[in-house]
Formats: sequence, C-alpha cells, structure tokens
Amino acid sequence: MPFRVDVSAKGQKQVALLIKDKVAVEQLYFGTLYQSYNSAPQPLVTRLRMQNRSEDGLGLALPSGMAAVFETLAGRRLLVGEAAIGDKAVGERVDYDIGQSPAVQFGSVITERDAKGEYQTWQVTLTNARPFDAEVEMLIPFAIDPEPAAWERRGSSWVWRVRVPANDSVVQSFRQKLKSG
Repeated sequence: MPFRVDVSAKGQKQVALLIKDKVAVEQLYFGTLYQSYNSAPQPLVTRLRMQNRSEDGLGLALPSGMAAVFETLAGRRLLVGEAAIGDKAVGERVDYDIGQSPAVQFGSVITERDAKGEYQTWQVTLTNARPFDAEVEMLIPFAIDPEPAAWERRGSSWVWRVRVPANDSVVQSFRQKLKSG
C-alpha cells in the first residue's frame, strides 16, 4: 500500500523511513514487581515484540528513533501509540512499549514473613478485563527460593510469563530470599 508524505511550506517535516507489511508481531503486557508493599492494582504496559529477522518480515538494521503504531478500525487508520527505540541490529529483539492498559493489571501483596527475616512470601494477581486472552510477562528482580524451573532468567531477574484468560485472573505465589545464607 503506498504511503503519502506531505511536505508543506513552514510545516513540520516528517519522513517515513521504513514501511513494512506482514511483520510478525507479538502483543503482550509487561510489568515489573518492585520492592513495594502496595497491593493496589496497577496497569501493565502494552508491549509489541518482534524479532529483527528477514523470516519475520524485517531483517535490516533499524536506526534509533520513534515508531508509530497504527490500527485500522471501521476503515479508519488510528494511532495506537508511539515508542522510542534505540538502534537495533539484524537478529535482535525489538520491544515497543506503546502505553499502559487499564484492562490488564497486576496487584501484589506480601502474605508472610519468616521470624528470622530471611524470607517473605509474595502473592501476585494478574487480571484481564479484555474479551480475549492476554499474554503477560512480569519481571521479578530479586532472588526466589526455590528457583522456578519453568521461568526465564534475564540478568539477575526472573521472568514469569503466563497467559491470562479473557475476563479472568491468575494468581502466583513465590518466596523471596532476603538474606544470603
């Protein structure tokens, strides 16, 4: 589909650098569990993730800048959000965080602390008010004991990835190790 760029006199100039169709994109919701004891629900960030590979519709060096995400609704092209990204090499993962979603949220509470101050137990609740399932990634930046076998490790953090059914919730408990022993 052709893309039109207008260059009007004395107007702001914007140039479309890259337009690609049929890029494989995953939509997920992302949050980080911080060392706060606030159990009030918080919205998760809507994240679009793609791999910069030719087999996924990209496969070229991407310069840093702003990316605009559009959706067609009732035949009209609507801006969903904009995201700033850094330079991305071929083969690198690209994440666009395009805003918060009040429909997909998380709440957390510490349910137990041991008397010696070595451990505390967290309960994290993810809720999805959307009419379709939501893929969620929660970054947990502290030591967990026992270490979860099915979770990914990113640096010193754990990644809990789960699908939250439409109009439903998922609850996960885990024990945080506070002192090394």
